[in-house]
Amino acid sequence: MWKNTSKNQVQQYMQQNPYRLLALSFFATMTIGTILLMLPISHAQGLSTTLVDAAFTAVSCVSVTGLSTVDTYHHWSLFGKIVMVILIQLGGLGIVSFTTIIALVLGRRVGLKNRVLLSEDVGQDGMKGLLHITKKLTIYTFCVEIIGGIIYTIQLYPYIGDAALYTGIMQSISSFCNAGFIFFDNDLPYAMVGDVLFNMNTMALIVIGGFGYLATFDIWSHRKLRRFVDLKLHTKIMLVGTTALILLGTIIFLGVEWANPKTFGPLPIWNKIMASLFQSITPRTAGIATVDYNDLHPITLFITIIFMFIGAGPNSTGGGVKISTIAVAFLASRTLFNNRSDTEVFERRISLITVLKANGIIFLSILFVLFATCYLAWDEPYDFIRLLFEVTSAFGTVGLTTGITPNLSESSKWVLMLVMFTGRVGVMTVIGTWALRTAPTKPISYAEERVLL
Repeated sequence: MWKNTSKNQVQQYMQQNPYRLLALSFFATMTIGTILLMLPISHAQGLSTTLVDAAFTAVSCVSVTGLSTVDTYHHWSLFGKIVMVILIQLGGLGIVSFTTIIALVLGRRVGLKNRVLLSEDVGQDGMKGLLHITKKLTIYTFCVEIIGGIIYTIQLYPYIGDAALYTGIMQSISSFCNAGFIFFDNDLPYAMVGDVLFNMNTMALIVIGGFGYLATFDIWSHRKLRRFVDLKLHTKIMLVGTTALILLGTIIFLGVEWANPKTFGPLPIWNKIMASLFQSITPRTAGIATVDYNDLHPITLFITIIFMFIGAGPNSTGGGVKISTIAVAFLASRTLFNNRSDTEVFERRISLITVLKANGIIFLSILFVLFATCYLAWDEPYDFIRLLFEVTSAFGTVGLTTGITPNLSESSKWVLMLVMFTGRVGVMTVIGTWALRTAPTKPISYAEERVLL
């Protein structure tokens, strides 16, 4: 009797808040991944894996980050890499989305509770057509990854031989999911800084994976009309924001690093342009680099930090606070100068609750990143800019690093794991897991009083 009562209380506690179930699903997957990666079969012969390294890798995979405390190519066996790829796919596609698809394939019914959780996982308001969208998302994901894998296999074969047959698919999943892991020699991307096929395929996978499937589906549904005005407001913001960030980043990186003897300096002009474009796209939570970030100018590092914090689009494989969130906050700030009380763009008005949510996400995210950075600054001997870079990379689920990750203390690694987890499930989900309350509607409102700003 006591056991049944206790079980019912736990179920009620979890079901009251979908955020709890969502966070728990990611935590459980990370735990299982840690156990699998600690098995002797997971690492290369003659090596061993500590708990912190296994946990860090599992969290980094499920959060599709790409930071690693060990060399992915040399440390893990083929079995270990397969486990990593599965974890990346689960984290990128969405654990709930993945399990829902399995249930549908097996012919099982998806209940209301799971539909509510699924709507939180995929970022869809309401449950209309939710299962149909999930099916389309899964097919879309696998098709893009297969195409990208074939291109990678063709391109990598001259470099790594027969290993390209499976490495290509692994790398395609990592790139599309914006994970940042390199499943071949880490020095190889540096040698391919001017390789058109490698760069174009990787950049395409990163942008497609990070753009957000709802915006992608909207563009596809209007493909025959080919008119910008017919698209949804969210899609318009994503198109403009993505294009602006890519162009701005390319110009800044090219200008700052043009004469840097350790990065762009020795490269031909075309390779400099290609490297600038690539380094402008990869901070959008992808984490793959064709230049060594340890050699970049501090200005470039700082701009990259901003890009990593912004991240990709909602309901995508990317992290960060999201492009649309920054766009809404920017548009709301613009109202201060155009003498309007409403936040407007493209002849549409953005709701007040959306504006408040955007500003809340940005504020809480900055606070979280700064607290984590302060802890690392207290615990580590490295420059503050490098520590801020590492924390922001973890929070934005990017995976870029200046090379200090393996040398961090165990406590700093656990802090980064928490940052990666928060960055993947979202700061609002983490806070909502404990702080979400359902309050009754107030019949009256308080008197308004001015606060000086």
